Amino acid sequence: MINLARHIEILLLEHDCVVIPGLGGFITNAEEARFLEQEWQMMPPYRTVRFNQALKTNDGLLVQSYMNIYDASYPAAQKQMQMDIDEMMDQLNLTGEYVMENIGTLRIDINHNISLETDESGINTPWFYGLSSFALEPVEAIEKQREIATAIQQTSVLPVTTAGNDEEKSKTVVVKFNRRWIDIAVSAAAAVMLFFLISYTSEPKATTDTLTASAVNISQQATDAEATAANGRFSLVMASYTTKANGEEYIQRLAEEGFKEGRFFEKGKMTRVLYGHYATAEEADEALHELRNKNSEFNQAWVLEVKE
Repeated sequence: MINLARHIEILLLEHDCVVIPGLGGFITNAEEARFLEQEWQMMPPYRTVRFNQALKTNDGLLVQSYMNIYDASYPAAQKQMQMDIDEMMDQLNLTGEYVMENIGTLRIDINHNISLETDESGINTPWFYGLSSFALEPVEAIEKQREIATAIQQTSVLPVTTAGNDEEKSKTVVVKFNRRWIDIAVSAAAAVMLFFLISYTSEPKATTDTLTASAVNISQQATDAEATAANGRFSLVMASYTTKANGEEYIQRLAEEGFKEGRFFEKGKMTRVLYGHYATAEEADEALHELRNKNSEFNQAWVLEVKE
């Protein structure tokens, strides 16, 4: 069963305002991309949400969501929605707060004023999927790195003096060596010496051992390749910008319903609940289509190429 907060989260993916009849409305606002000067990072655009208690008129979006999810008539959907609203208000009045996953926390004061403390990561929207922050680098730092690289790659100069005839003056010939060539020559010489050292110090049976070790290594590489293909690099995104505790609770709920391939993914400031491993995007699309027919939790899921 999808709770009230989940209905609102899904509706806010495509709507700028969702009203809880008789209680208030959630209003979203798009924030522009911004540059964090101290960290030298460019942050992507995102959406924020706030709660306006003055918006109490029923806009029909919430009850329509209940009708679609439960395939119910308007009176039945209205009844279920009101039961969820009453349950939320009971918790608000009892504890003073109501946590809405991926949105924020509703709080009520002694004057019955309701406010929303939003998540720092903002609220999801398909418009900003795939956008992440990226680091910049000051021009001065780039120029300094180039200077260091140039100094390292500079050619070494060695003077060679040659003696001529009595009538000729001594001449100084400058021979230039590329430092990279020198490094390559030293590495090659070390490899040759190591080869001869191993050849003369090893016992005759070392050849057989080497072949056996090579065969084991090749077999291990094949096994690793098969494991990589089996794991796949595509997954289904079930939720984004969630806390680890909420994500693990959601994964546990999926497992209890028979879907045990959920996992929590965290990279930088991005957190997601992922499901499954698929080798190609086509396989992931087919799996998503089948899962949507089995459970409504997958209705809002989407395919992502995951680089773990």
